[in-house]
Amino acid sequence: MSRRPNILLIMSDQHNPHIMGYAGNQWVDTPTFDQLAQSGKAFTSAYCNSPLCVPSRMSFLTGRYPHHCSAWDNQSMIDPSYPTIPSWLGEHGYTTASVGKMHFRGKDQHHGFQARPYGDLVDTPILIHQPDPPDTADGRAQSHAVGRFPFAGVSQIPESMQQDRVVTQESLAWLLDYASQNNDQPWFFTASYYRPHFPLTAPRRYIQKYQSRDIAYPPLPDNYPDQLHPHDKFIVDDFNLTQFGTVQLQQALNAYYACVDYVDDLIGELLSKLKSAGCLDNTYVIYTSDHGDMAGEHGLWWKRTYYDASASVPLIVTGPDITDHSADNTPVELVDLFPTICDWAGIEHPQGLDGESLVPLLNGKPENRQKKQVLVELLGGARQSQFRMIRENKWKYVTFPDATARLFDLETDPEETHDHIATVSVESIVTAMNADLQQFGSWEQLAQQQASDKSRWGKFELIGKSAAQYHLADGRIIDGDDHLYDGSSLEHTK
Repeated sequence: MSRRPNILLIMSDQHNPHIMGYAGNQWVDTPTFDQLAQSGKAFTSAYCNSPLCVPSRMSFLTGRYPHHCSAWDNQSMIDPSYPTIPSWLGEHGYTTASVGKMHFRGKDQHHGFQARPYGDLVDTPILIHQPDPPDTADGRAQSHAVGRFPFAGVSQIPESMQQDRVVTQESLAWLLDYASQNNDQPWFFTASYYRPHFPLTAPRRYIQKYQSRDIAYPPLPDNYPDQLHPHDKFIVDDFNLTQFGTVQLQQALNAYYACVDYVDDLIGELLSKLKSAGCLDNTYVIYTSDHGDMAGEHGLWWKRTYYDASASVPLIVTGPDITDHSADNTPVELVDLFPTICDWAGIEHPQGLDGESLVPLLNGKPENRQKKQVLVELLGGARQSQFRMIRENKWKYVTFPDATARLFDLETDPEETHDHIATVSVESIVTAMNADLQQFGSWEQLAQQQASDKSRWGKFELIGKSAAQYHLADGRIIDGDDHLYDGSSLEHTK
């Protein structure tokens, strides 16, 4: 390549990797993702490093495991001493920009992005996602006691005002404008979408499409929910999942599919227009999500758990010199993106990264890659929901602070229905994997570290109310949602 490549990172939020056409799902329409997988490389065993929004984003942006970057929960904040992907690239000659959700906590809403023309630009006391219907800005849509299922269906927000539509529009505006300047400086750009994270709403045409399809709801485990593992039972109880009937759950699943389809179309529009303008020449494109969604699997919904529907993510990479286009089942993780991007940019890796470059796998030389395991952690919030998981080859081993460990053979049991932890013949595997996990610290050490970090952070200063803003050229930040939500609807957050 005659000049350093551009890098386009496209993210969604809470995308179950099983709900993709190229993954074999027979009900969902994802032509954009399918085409990316065909023209690039899809990693079918890719994992986030924490199945919760803020810890996951902190981890992959810094290239460090959650315990290594103090990514405990959704109130955690990136330590400014850690380089991030955009800050490191910016130091090495790249222009960096982002549009959409980043979920940064605290006053620094850039963390290395030189431009953020649209997104969650202030630390907010309400959820970043647009409440839909608008009258659920009173907090009902986020309440575990009320649940999220009753609001699934046709969006009541005009499509031109929906955050995901604006992400496509503003991403195109920035990239096309940058290209018009004939600037030879390479760019790193992140387009970060809000769906298929709840609220499970989409334009009418998408909802109607999936209402008419006979989507099979995942089967419930035997003796559900009383005989579930304690971690799983806590998730059921915490989200009040048994309070909703089969009709509501099916409607929610249909709406989740509609949200995936809607995001696929928006990303297809983004890529098509960028390609027509020549902006994707000499450009690597990454599609991934911050974590998955159980979407009914194992009788569970949302995130915060170790099953692949929650802990694994879609990961597709295309680029100018990727020679191997076959699907790859090698266990990889989002912290691998930082060193991969450094290799593409031709720059050194910063010290302290926990990931390993994907370039050998992208170029059909897996023998040049050393790492054999991935790590997934949920270390904050309720103790009953916390877990640590490692995946090594076909085995997934999970530990909990106060519950029995679990072991799954994903080669023979990809549905994760049979726990091998009590099987005598795998005692040596459990011992070895537990030793590998303990190298990252004990539960007691992690609790001490978390307490120390939180006492050091203190209370974050909230500097705004709304969740969608435009950053104007003169430095002003203006509210993008004032016309949807008045101040009185947010008083419950104080």
